[in-house]
Amino acid sequence: MLTVFAISFVVILGLGVPISIGLGASAMVYVLMQEDLSLTMLIQTTFGGMSSFPLLAIPLFMLSGNLMNEGGLTKDLVRFAKLVMGHINGGLGLATILASAIFAAISGSAVATAVAIGMVMIPAMKEAGYDEEVGAAITATASCMGPIIPPSIPFIMYGVIANVSIGALFLGGVIPGLMLGAFLALYMYLVAKKRNYPREPQASLKEVALGAWQALPALLMPVIIMGGILGGAFTPTEAAGVVAVYALLVGVFFYRKIHWRRLPEILLNSGLESAMVMLLLGLSEPFSWIIASEEIPQLIINAIGTISTSPIIVLFLINILLILVGIPLETAPAITIVTPVIAPIAAQLGIDPIHLGIVVCFNLVLGLITPPVGAVLFSICSIADMRLEKLAKGIWPPFFISLLVLGLITYIPSLTTYLPHLIMK
Repeated sequence: MLTVFAISFVVILGLGVPISIGLGASAMVYVLMQEDLSLTMLIQTTFGGMSSFPLLAIPLFMLSGNLMNEGGLTKDLVRFAKLVMGHINGGLGLATILASAIFAAISGSAVATAVAIGMVMIPAMKEAGYDEEVGAAITATASCMGPIIPPSIPFIMYGVIANVSIGALFLGGVIPGLMLGAFLALYMYLVAKKRNYPREPQASLKEVALGAWQALPALLMPVIIMGGILGGAFTPTEAAGVVAVYALLVGVFFYRKIHWRRLPEILLNSGLESAMVMLLLGLSEPFSWIIASEEIPQLIINAIGTISTSPIIVLFLINILLILVGIPLETAPAITIVTPVIAPIAAQLGIDPIHLGIVVCFNLVLGLITPPVGAVLFSICSIADMRLEKLAKGIWPPFFISLLVLGLITYIPSLTTYLPHLIMK
């Protein structure tokens, strides 16, 4: 029965069927072949997978990101980042990384970060004399901070599926996200110095202060999210609602760029984006139930046990698996497929679930910039009007830097667990 289930899943995906439908269809094949199961179970588990309170954060964070995009947040953020970093070697690249880090703490999405920042910074770097593939590659890789620096939609999905505290995952992603930004900044600085990229004139303190004031509503957003969660004012789900209202008020009354007639379209787009994720989560629930009932994690544990029972070796094998999975699959469907398998393995080996969640999400996010099918790569190619082959050549240096950060957080667990254990005890 397990063989038929696996073959049906592979065949359905091979036909080009969307991942969410493939998960549900293969589960239906399994249920129909079991005399003691009914389709009622399939329906109940599907709706059960979408009825979790923390999942409300996903459409609310998506709505807040769309509202801030519509409200003109990006240009003020980029202007502030250029004022702060522009006079350093590779200043425009550094400004791209800084703006991506701030925007990441608002959108929670790599693709949204890449599009919002890339539309402004890629033409600016090209006009200033930066090599086209360098500017595009640094923008693409910096966007990976989107799902790592909280809030993070992948963290919400992983937390719900693996039953791990979403607040703890948010805290656990802070240091890895900032590390990725710091390593990319060092790379950009060295490349700019070697290739003698131009620098912007140093801004005066008055100009920096003015830029900070104009970007203040956006800069306050991460403070509201994490400050409210850590202060006990609201949960991560409630934080998403607070931020959505804040984004609407800022866009209407401060930036004055959100018009009421545009709200229906913004709500519709946010609803469609959220529906795709929720459908994926709902149809992944019966798939996960079958994996658990067939004891697939235990089978994998036994197979790994023939190689090694060392957490170090197991984490290495998990990373290799995730890198391979992340190449053809986007982050969301990959999380729904691998989490039910990997989480029990880690629990049995004593690997901290927060640590594992950060490693899994960080690894799968890199799939967005892994040629030949990364969603961020396609977005950047469209913005920069360049061929995928050219960007694929330029992406490897920052990609390997990202792998270095992944290795550090994999084998130094305190980088991911220190803040959750310190603050949430």
